[in-house]
Parts: sequence; C-alpha cells; structure tokens
Amino acid sequence: MNGNINVLMVGSSTKVKGGMTTVVQSFLQHEFNSPIKISYIATHTEKGDIYNFLFFVQSLGRIFFHLLFKNPLLVHLHMSERGSFVRKYIIFRLAKLFGKKVIIHTHGAEFKEYFMSSSPMMKKKIMGLLKNADRVLVLGESWEMILRSIEPEAKTTILMNSVPIPVIDSSKRRQKDFHLLFLAVLIERKGILDLIEASVLPIMQAKKNNLRLIFHIAGDGELMEAAKKRVSEYNFEEFFHFYGWVNESQKKKLLKLADLFILPSYNEGLPMSILEALSYGIPVISTKVGSIDEAIVDGVNGYLIEPGDIHALSMRISELAATQSLMSMRQASRKIAEEKFGNEQYFKEMEKIYLKNLMESSEKAVQK
Repeated sequence: MNGNINVLMVGSSTKVKGGMTTVVQSFLQHEFNSPIKISYIATHTEKGDIYNFLFFVQSLGRIFFHLLFKNPLLVHLHMSERGSFVRKYIIFRLAKLFGKKVIIHTHGAEFKEYFMSSSPMMKKKIMGLLKNADRVLVLGESWEMILRSIEPEAKTTILMNSVPIPVIDSSKRRQKDFHLLFLAVLIERKGILDLIEASVLPIMQAKKNNLRLIFHIAGDGELMEAAKKRVSEYNFEEFFHFYGWVNESQKKKLLKLADLFILPSYNEGLPMSILEALSYGIPVISTKVGSIDEAIVDGVNGYLIEPGDIHALSMRISELAATQSLMSMRQASRKIAEEKFGNEQYFKEMEKIYLKNLMESSEKAVQK
C-alpha cells in the first residue's frame, strides 16, 4: 500500500483523567513502522454539561470536515458506556455514511450494566454498533465474552492494554516503612473506603512489629472528603497521605517508592494503573473482576480477592507487609509486564489490525 495510512482517532480530551487517556496518549506518542499517521479529535471534556454539549457539536463539525477533505482510511473510536457510547454511535454512523472502516476500542468497565439497564431502542443501537463495526477491540477474554453475549456477531479482537517498561532498580531492599499505593479515581467503584476499613488490622499489627504502613492515595473524586473523614475517625492521619490527582512525574516517584499496589475495585476492564505497577515490579492486591486475572496470577505476583471482601483484603495486606522479602513477587510482576504488556508487542499487534482491515477493504473494492 503506497502513501500514508491516515487514521482518524476519536476519544476524550487528553486532559481528562483516567486510563483511557493514558491509552490515547500512548498512541499519539508512538511512531509506527508503517506510514501510519494519526489525527486526533477530542469529543468530551471534564467540564460542565452545557460546555460538553457545545464542545461535542464543535468536534462533530471538525470530524465532518476531516472525513470530507482529509480522507482518512480508518476511523478509530475509543468508547466506554453511557454518554461516551452515545457520542461514538453518532460518529460511527457518520463515518459509515462516508464509507469508512471503523474500529471500536472498548474501555468501559460497566458496559454490561449499561446495556442491561438501557431501553429496548438503545439496546438495539448498541447491538447494531457492535455488529456493524469492522473491528471491536476488547481488553481481555472476559470482556470478549461479555460483548459476544450482547452481540454474537461482533468481530472482536483481544488487545490488552500496554505500558512502557521503565528501567528500574531490581535490587530494591526493604525500607523502614512499608509503602502501599492506591492510584485511581476516588469513587465507590474503586473501593477506596474498603481499603481504609481493611487497613485497621494491618496497621495495628505492623506497629507491634515496629513497622509503619504508609498508604499513598493518589487520585481525586467524589469520595475524597469521605475518605479523609474515615481516616480521621481512626486517627490514622500519619498512615495515610492524600495527594489528589498526580502528574506523570509524581506518579513515577510513587511507583518507585511502592512496596505494594492495591486496587479493590468492584468493576474494571484492565486498569492501566495495575499494568503500570507491574512494569515497576510491584506486587498487586486487586479483585476478581474484568480482565484483571490476566495480569495478576493469584499467589504469584499478588493476590485476587472478591469485591467488597474487606476481611480478605486486610489479611492479604498483613501477610505481605509481614513478609521479609517480596522479591519473588516483584520479579514475577516485572516478568509478566515484559512478556504480556509491553508497548512494543502492543503496537506491533495494533499495526497488524490496521493493515488487515485496510487489506480487507481493498479486497472488497476489487471484488465489486
């Protein structure tokens, strides 16, 4: 294929906080081996409803102009649930009117719940998009099963998230304090209040062993004040550090410091924060939801518990904090990151997906 392969990519503003933004930024920063050129148009921000509506209308105009005059060969839509689906459905229909190949890149942790609670008309639209998209990218086997249960004819491909593999000091020694990192939005779904409840016994046990547990809470959200209040009720202010949302530099410092990463979520896809923890060789305690079990092998590089099981979370924290060496788990986390979630393998696969869809389009054109 001669010339550039122009791809129009659509998603939220890169200033929006979250894992989807991390994925988008990795695309925009990557240089493909093939002459793939990505143009990015954002359709959503974190500002108010009125602003977001006007922003979307403006973005829709830019997308129409791009389809009309820039002639992208592919349209790549990053989509979650609710408002994100509605916006991408409109753009999907528009792209198809222009005869474009459309790749849907799914990210929503609550997509199944969104589908089940939708009206019959909305369910029909969801199923239609999944069926008629040229390719639907999913984050793991469990999510492929979910989307196939919604629309059996969806052309799904598993493409798990990826992370850059940093250079780290593999000879990390035990520190005076034991540092635990929570890196996520402070909302109920992420389990921040469960983590605080589960911290009580481990903190008390550690004090008896002359060890101090320090919980680093990086993220903001609607439960920030409730989380701080809960910590204050236990008089645990010295054990919890709240940072709000952190930038890339701050995040790297916290990942280098952390002995253990914790994300007790109730619903997930495959969180970028967990993959980032693995890339730094950090053991992880998380939950048996989404595709997390494709990154965390129970008892090997961390532990998986049931969502909401505060007792199990507490026991696992105590167990790992009391362990004199987590070196084997650290090594396992790093190895899994390198072998399954490195950027190099990810973008090679993404390049194949782009080229395969274009070849299929060319073959159909020749047949006509």
